[in-house]
Amino acid sequence: MRHRKQFAAWLLAAALVAAGAGLGAPSAYAQEKKKDEKKTRSEPGTRTAETREVLSRILRNFTDGFEALSPSTLKEWIDTEKFYDYPRFEEGVTVLLRSVGEMRVFTREASVEVKGDRAVMIVDAEMTLASRKNPSQTEKRRQQITFDFQRTKDGWVITEINPRSFFLP
Repeated sequence: MRHRKQFAAWLLAAALVAAGAGLGAPSAYAQEKKKDEKKTRSEPGTRTAETREVLSRILRNFTDGFEALSPSTLKEWIDTEKFYDYPRFEEGVTVLLRSVGEMRVFTREASVEVKGDRAVMIVDAEMTLASRKNPSQTEKRRQQITFDFQRTKDGWVITEINPRSFFLP
């Protein structure tokens, strides 16, 4: 019985020593890692993987706006000041969405290139449109599209789409 108590005390002491060893100054690696984490937190989207994720989400939201047949939703993801001739693009998209009864948009990212506050995403896109007047009549479009993005104080936005004709009547 006495040996058990001594052994238990020894185990407890060993556990406390082991736990206490981790309470001292952090290793140099841990300090560097902490500095890196602070840097990336203060500059959102600086890591390429994180930026790609954000850009993918924006593209999904943009295409969801098309599927919802909601041209006003698209404005949330486009910088209307930097997007060349945005009013004409918006008008064309509105005409298209009013003529369609149902729409599905599929995209597959072919490449993403991020350089500082700018990014370019090339996607393979496919759109299936069903006419409002004749729902059984469908049209399919397939094209490779380039989306230009820019990081602003409010986050990433689309500044250009080429070719725009994919999204127009």
